[in-house]
Amino acid sequence: MEKTFVTKMDSKGRVLIPDHIRKILKVESGMEIVLAPDENGMGVKLLPLLREKTAKLRFLIRDSPGSLAEVAEFLSANRFSIIMSESRMIQKNKLAEWDVIVDTSQSGGVEKLRDRISGISAVKNLVVVK
Repeated sequence: MEKTFVTKMDSKGRVLIPDHIRKILKVESGMEIVLAPDENGMGVKLLPLLREKTAKLRFLIRDSPGSLAEVAEFLSANRFSIIMSESRMIQKNKLAEWDVIVDTSQSGGVEKLRDRISGISAVKNLVVVK
C-alpha cells in the first residue's frame, strides 16, 4: 500500500498526483494523460501519453459488420497495442470513424502504417492526429 495515496478533487476538478506516483508513471509537467473508466465504472485508469511511444489515429472505415475488427486485428498483427478507442457512425450502413490511441513502442512507429494498411478494403482513410 506504500504506492497508494488519498487525495481530494478541488472545486475546478483538479486532482493532485503525488510526486512518487508521477515518478513511477514517468509523468512530467505538461504531458498529456488519458483518464479512462475501468470496466465496472468504479475506478479510473491513468495512462500517460508518451509522445515517442504513442499515437492518435483516426480511421474512416466502411460501416459494415466486421470492419472495425478487421482494422483492430491488423493493428495487433503489426504490434500496435490499443490503449483507448472510440467509434462513431458517420453515414448509416456506409461510413464510420474510429479514433484510437495506440502504443507504438513495439511496432516501429506509424510512418509506414499508411502503406501497410492500404491492403485493407474496410479502411477508406487514415489520419495520424498526434
